[in-house]
Amino acid sequence: MRNRAFRIALAVVFASVAAGAGAQGVPILIGQTIALTGGPSEHGKAVLAGASAYLDKVNAGGGVAGRRIVLKTLDDAGDSKRAAENTARLADEDKVIAVFGGIEGGPCVASMKVATEKKVPLVACMAGSPELRDPFQRYTFPVRAAHFDEFARLIDTARTYGRTRIAFLYSDSDTGRQHLANVRKLLAARGLELGLPVPLAGAFEPAKIAAALQSARIQAMFNHGSYAQYAAVIQETKKLGLDVQFLAVNSGAQQMVRSLGQDAPGLIFTQIVPYPWRSVPAVVKEFHEALKARTPGPEISFSALEGFISAKVLVEALRRAPPGRPLDREALLAALETMHSYDAGGLEVSFTPRAHRGAEFVDTVVVARDGRFVR
Repeated sequence: MRNRAFRIALAVVFASVAAGAGAQGVPILIGQTIALTGGPSEHGKAVLAGASAYLDKVNAGGGVAGRRIVLKTLDDAGDSKRAAENTARLADEDKVIAVFGGIEGGPCVASMKVATEKKVPLVACMAGSPELRDPFQRYTFPVRAAHFDEFARLIDTARTYGRTRIAFLYSDSDTGRQHLANVRKLLAARGLELGLPVPLAGAFEPAKIAAALQSARIQAMFNHGSYAQYAAVIQETKKLGLDVQFLAVNSGAQQMVRSLGQDAPGLIFTQIVPYPWRSVPAVVKEFHEALKARTPGPEISFSALEGFISAKVLVEALRRAPPGRPLDREALLAALETMHSYDAGGLEVSFTPRAHRGAEFVDTVVVARDGRFVR
């Protein structure tokens, strides 16, 4: 009887070990909807390259608990409707445990609505839209700073140059109108009024916008996203010879500078990740090392570094998932909310059960005559 009992117990142990080994071999499937074609595609491809560099590094080191991370990426071309459809497909058909790393406000907000309905964590959608934080969204975990913080920095920067007649270019959408309200609020707190609101509605006519800047005697201008259209406005304004200081939020900075060419020097950008051409802080050094391991390595850029950092935050959450229970959506949600003050290597990210704040880092850079970014 004792031998039989021993054999049964041993069989149970072996079965448990085998089951554990089998579970460890199953990849961790993460979904992504991002622009790989269309206007913001250059930015999207750079973000994906940075995120892939980090995930490849993790997988080369054994993955998470012996499981490889597989990123299933769908192209949304920067279109909100496609982003929503992709998110639904990833949640329902592919059964991903999270949707990760989209770009642009419209697609991210559309993705957020579907992810919330499906109860799928939306991690590091790279937009500064207010809807991602307010009201509180339980399944949404933005990593980067909000546009509100960028707008405050841009307004203060314009004021240091004595430029108080400010224009704001924004998308004529629910998100864009919220940004407009926030810009008015920030200006009012500084005793200023908005010199000219510039909604992107109907036919896009950059020459007419440039003429409106001239009529309103605008001294400085900044934008909410739409970097391709903003670049066209800048070029038309410079044709008129106007003295306008142009400033911009971070999205697509390098791509915008390339499109502007000789009109880019002097443009001021906010950035929500550290300067990527140095070896500090630690996460930037780690980023450089990961890029060297890839052949061919992606271009060093703010976009690629944001993708890299975002993937690092995702992996940290996967590693924190409670042991002894399946790694599913709710387990990942619980793990994310333990990251109260996570140091990603010189960039602090904070998520709690009541506030998914992410990071608050905002810096500024200026485009030099040779097209480089300088601090």
